[in-house]
Formats: sequence, structure tokens, C-alpha cells
Amino acid sequence: MASNGRGSKSPRREAAPAAAEAVARPLPDSRLLAWRLGFAAFLTAATVILLQTGSDRVAGPGLVVGLGLLYTSLAASWAASMAGVPQRLLVGLQLGADVLILGLLVHFSGGPYSALPLVFCVPIVLAARYLGGRGALAVAGAAAAFTGGGHFGLALGWLLAGREAGATYVVWWPVTVTSLHMAIFLAVGLVAGDLGRRTVRRKRRSERATRPTKGDAREVRNILDNIRSGVLMVDREGRINRINPMGCRTLGLAEQDALGRDLRLVTAGGLDDLAGAILPVAAGGKRLARSEVIVRTRGRETPLGLNVNHVIGTGGRIEGAIAIFTDLTREKELSARVREADRLAAVGELAASIAHEIRNPLASIRGSVEILAGDVELEGYQAQLLDLVLKESSRVNTIINDFLAYSRMRPATKRRFSGQEFRDEITLQIRQHIAAKDGDVRVTCEVSPENLLVVADQGQLTQMALNLAINACEAMGYVGSLRIGLNDSDAGETCELVVEDDGPGIDPEIHRDLFRPFKTTKTGGTGLGLSVVAHIATAHGGNVAAESAPGGGALFRVRWPQGVLLDPEEDADLVTAPASQDHRTVF
Repeated sequence: MASNGRGSKSPRREAAPAAAEAVARPLPDSRLLAWRLGFAAFLTAATVILLQTGSDRVAGPGLVVGLGLLYTSLAASWAASMAGVPQRLLVGLQLGADVLILGLLVHFSGGPYSALPLVFCVPIVLAARYLGGRGALAVAGAAAAFTGGGHFGLALGWLLAGREAGATYVVWWPVTVTSLHMAIFLAVGLVAGDLGRRTVRRKRRSERATRPTKGDAREVRNILDNIRSGVLMVDREGRINRINPMGCRTLGLAEQDALGRDLRLVTAGGLDDLAGAILPVAAGGKRLARSEVIVRTRGRETPLGLNVNHVIGTGGRIEGAIAIFTDLTREKELSARVREADRLAAVGELAASIAHEIRNPLASIRGSVEILAGDVELEGYQAQLLDLVLKESSRVNTIINDFLAYSRMRPATKRRFSGQEFRDEITLQIRQHIAAKDGDVRVTCEVSPENLLVVADQGQLTQMALNLAINACEAMGYVGSLRIGLNDSDAGETCELVVEDDGPGIDPEIHRDLFRPFKTTKTGGTGLGLSVVAHIATAHGGNVAAESAPGGGALFRVRWPQGVLLDPEEDADLVTAPASQDHRTVF
């Protein structure tokens, strides 16, 4: 069938508004059942009144049957809804059943003389509400057809039966009333359908207007949940309105325990300084920028960088404050490392100057004294003085060498190597050192797991272990037990070196300054051994800690992250020591 394309509408264009109308239209719920129950109660009351009038146009059995069908349809629709019948289909069936049953009730209550036809407006309006404009017109058409068809069918039946009662249905008054009813139904269907379409359009516009707002709110929420700074928002009274996950982690709070509560109560006992900075701003005070507070969480102090600004409401009124804070612990550590590096640079310049100004003249002096000692025979006090000059010049040379080693330490060059290889090397060197000192130290070296692979600068790691081991031997007077352990922790993410002795332990008075350079309690010591250990640990991104060992003695623990090699091919150069039954080496 041809069309000119101007007067006809494509099915695709009609489908889009219909789909949108179906989406925006409210789904039926218990309100529809309530409407139908009320409708049934009204028809029941009307039927009782009609039966009481005793009119010969009222067929009592037919009315009772119609009411029975109405209540049966109510029960059936409820059962279908519980069974999961699609809602739109169920609504159509319910309203169709209502129109059919109402047509029977109108027919048995007098047809055109009945007082019930206008009740058809109720299912028409409900159809507009739940099925849209087309559904309202369909129900209105069905109501008009039942009303007109019932009227003229009733008249035709009486006339064909040869009874004069049929003539009373075709006079001008009942015909006019029936036609008027039909026109009212169609008009109600048109008006209700139009109102329904307008309601749907308003809801669609409202949804389109609110959709960006909901999207923006969701986007803001995602941003707050994923930024690496804590965000805390309070109103003028100090109640917490919002706190993001990072803020909860930084402050050690649970979101459900913080929201809606007074900030003073939530932050009592460790976070008081934070509340003291935020609440004055929330009350209208001066904003804070690049401020810093100290909070105490999980038994430690945490520095926070803090910015607090006003929350501005309608009319420019201050409605609270929003605080953005960041844990500065890592930044403080980096700053300390930078300061340490600057200090080491200054020490390096000093060491270079000392080496230039003292080392060469000292070598000349020492060489001259050694020549004199070989050419001149001295006795008694003079020989002791000459030996003292040689000894002290040697000590000065050692101090200068230590200065140079500390200040000119090269950056760590990491590679992957076997823990067994390290164990065998360090135990051999410590054994030779103890033998040179005529010591009696039992050394135990352990690697766990046996096939441990270490990522570090092997030379610096050996130097660090030797410094700690020699320091322990000197503290024990080269008599006792020494344990060295190399193991992984944190599921292989971290490597740990442990050196433990059974000597006198660590003096509490020097514990704080233990790793500072030039701090020593040993006679003739330079105080750089443990400083070198701390420097190597820092160069590997780790740290060193000292504590008293259980049962006496000292325990030094160095931890550093294993990290990832920039060149995985370095693994090809891995030297692995032969596996043994026992991964401990004891001397």
C-alpha cells in the first residue's frame, strides 16, 4: 500500500515516543488494587440500593452475577500479580475485565435508564494513568461500545420478541441519554489521555533535568573516594556531613561512626588539634591555607598538611567548612633524607679538604720517622716517643680514610644475587677478622628461605654486615656468640638483615644518637661505622633499627624493599651457591 510520505508517520518515529512514554509511566502497584477495591465497594452499595427500589427494569440475579464476576476478577488479578505476570499486560486485563463487568451491571440495572453508566469514567481515568493516552482511548471506546451496544441490543431483543417494552428503548429520551453517555466516555478518554501524555512529557523533562545533576553528584563522589587526600566537611555546629575513605584511613575512623556526629566528640583523644583548626573556620573564622597539625593515631604521631575553607550556601551565607588534609610522614622522611644528603655533601667537602691538606704532609712525616727509626738506635723513653709518633700518625691516617669512605660512598647499584653466596662470603670474612684478633666468637649465619634471592648492592650489603658484625665483636670483647640472619618478609616484598650478639647491650643514653656520625663510646673510634650502615640502608630505600636482644645483648635489624630490577637480563648473571642440607653455616 503506497503512501505519500507526508501524511503518514513511520513506525520507527512512533516507536520512540511510545517507548519513552512506557518508561516514564508509573508501574502499577498496590494503589491500583486499592482503586479497584473501592470501585467494587461502590458498585456493591449501588446494587443494594437498586435492589431496594424494586424497579421492574432491575434484574437482581444478573446484578449479583456481575458483582460475583467483579470480585472474582479482583482475586484473579491479585493471584496473577503474585505469579509474576508482566505488569502492563496485567493492568490491561484488569481494566478490560472491569469494563466488561460494568457493561453487564449497566445492562441488568436498566440499560439506558440505569444510574451506573457514568461509572465507566473510573476505568477510563485509570487506563490513562497506567496505560497512557492510547490505553485511555481504547477503554473509552470499549465503554461506548458496551453502552450503545447493550442499549440497542436490548431494544432489538424486546422488539423481536414482539413485546411492546422494546419500544420504550427507542424513543428520543433513552437514545439521547445513551448517545450522551457515549460522547462523555470518548471525551473523558481524550482529555485523560492528553493529560497523561502531558504528565509523561513533564516527567521526561524532569528526568532529563535531574539526570546531569545525579551524574555530577556520582562523579563528585567518585572523585572524593579516589583522591589521595583526606576530605572532611562539617556544618556550622561542627557535625560531620562527609568524610572520604582516605580521610577515614588517615584519621583511623569508620565512616558510619563519624557521619552526623559532632567533630569534637569524634576527634577527642589524639585528633583535638585537627578539630581546633576546623571548627573556627566552620563558625565563620579566617580560612587556613598550608597549615600543619599533629594528630595521634594508632599509637603514633602523624603530621598533617591542612587546608580549611568555607562552605558557601545560598545568598553567600557560610554553612560550614571543608578540610583537605594529607599525611606528611613520607614528605618529612624525604626532607630528612635531603637534609642528610646535604650534610653528607658538606662532610665530603670537608673530608676532601682534610685529605688534601693533611694526608700528604702526614705521609711525609710518617715516612721520615720510619727512616729515623731505622737509622737511629733509641732506647728507653726516646724509643717510646718514636713508637707513639708512628702509632698516632697511623691512627690519624685511619681517621682520614674513614672520613673519605663515609663521605664518598657511591650510589647503590642493585643486582639480584643468591643469599647463600652472600652467607658464604660474609662468614668467611668475619672468621678471618676474628682469627686476626685471636678471638673466640661462635658465629651462626642463617638464610631463610634457603633459595633466597636478594636485590641489593652486594658490595655495600657486605660492608654493612661487616660493620655490624665487627661492632658486635668489639662490644663482646671478641668472646661470645654472634648470629647473622638474612631472610625475606612481607611475602617477599622486603628483605631483612639481622645481626645479634650476647654482649652488654646498648646504653640507653646513646641509643638516640647511635647512628649519628662521630658519636662513639669506643676508645680510638671515629663513630662512623654505624653511620655508614644507616647511610647504606637509606640508599637502598630502607632503614635500620637497634634494640636490646632478649636475654641480653644487642640486636640490629636492617630492612629494605626488594624492588624490581630495571634490566631483567641481569638474572642471567646470577651465581647460585650449591644447595646443602642445612642452610646454616656455623664457625
